[in-house]
Amino acid sequence: MYDQQRFGSDGFVRFTRMLAALALLVALGGALALTLRASGDPEIAGDIEFTSGYGPGTLLLEPATAIGPDPFTSPVAVDLGIDQALIAFPPLDPDSLKEPHRRGSRADLLVAGEFGWELVERRDAKGGNLPVAEIRSLAAEILGLDATVSGLDDLNDDGLDDDGSFTLRASDGSSVCVTPGNKRTLTLAHGLQIDPEDGAAAHGLTWSTDGPCGTSNLPSEVNLGRTGGTPGVFGASLTGDVCDAGMLVSLLQSNPLVGDAWATVHGIPAEDIAAFVTDLTPVVLLRDTVVTNFGWRNGKIVPRQSVLQRGTSVLVDRRGVPAARCLSGSPLRPPQPLPAAPSFQGEGWAGFSRVSLDEVAPSGHEVSEFLLVDIGTGAPIRRAPGAPGALASLAGPIHIVAG
Repeated sequence: MYDQQRFGSDGFVRFTRMLAALALLVALGGALALTLRASGDPEIAGDIEFTSGYGPGTLLLEPATAIGPDPFTSPVAVDLGIDQALIAFPPLDPDSLKEPHRRGSRADLLVAGEFGWELVERRDAKGGNLPVAEIRSLAAEILGLDATVSGLDDLNDDGLDDDGSFTLRASDGSSVCVTPGNKRTLTLAHGLQIDPEDGAAAHGLTWSTDGPCGTSNLPSEVNLGRTGGTPGVFGASLTGDVCDAGMLVSLLQSNPLVGDAWATVHGIPAEDIAAFVTDLTPVVLLRDTVVTNFGWRNGKIVPRQSVLQRGTSVLVDRRGVPAARCLSGSPLRPPQPLPAAPSFQGEGWAGFSRVSLDEVAPSGHEVSEFLLVDIGTGAPIRRAPGAPGALASLAGPIHIVAG
């Protein structure tokens, strides 16, 4: 029996409310087990079992710009206004964060602009093969002093590049390996802009994100030994925050029932929501990430295993673990262990691959400073943990979901 004097009358009422909320989860019964952990105390509470509603081993694919089912609140995510394909990838080597050789660099944006489109048009006009001399001429005409091209070798004197790729190096030192390729005729015939086989654009022009031609590209693997505190794991924007944490607190506090449920997922009292959320940091996921996502449906908490697309804005705790999705206000927890052959529900996006899903492992200690990647330029951003005050600037308008 609990000692009422120890808790105090108000504390005892809060405690019984927490028990009632947890009992609601238990009543859902079944297939998915979670260990709720309170902030600062990873061992509070035992295992609570309840049903996800999506079936064991099923992962729901959730695009970065889709609100998803059963949102807790209206959106508090910022509309980043950037093509998902151009969001900077995290560096495989944290030390390479100091180098501008990755997607979102100046070199990358030059290829993605007028130079790339003109390269495609002239390639197609020549039947798929563009002479070395014309590539050099095009670079001088469009890029001028902004970039140089190298690696255009023609040892057999046929006028064409021997290996079909060349390096474009921008004036800021960034570089990419460009492959003019060939247009995907079948993909275009189906009215598609992206080839579903490999996620490449139907126009066939591709380029690396890791520097000049000859750079070793490691295969993408889950985690790669990284944690939520590893430099470059998350993105951000130099122009402002990607999520309005203050608005999230206001929305949760304006509806006590929703606020109580949100707090229950994180194992905290509802009155601690403001302190909990303002201790979180707004970031952008740079890899497709597996999480346990919680929905709110007809007064019930509905958990599901989800894959959040890269480019999704989330709030992370001081160990770099996603704690809330900004577009839906949904609380997040670490994912359950994946089966050997998980099933996926929903339509995959360009570049989605089941073999390159990420899970953000918690840092072994609280992060004193996050080293983030600017999603537009790839430049490093140093950020102290925690959401800033109400007067903090946002990187854009709050995202509006159509319909």
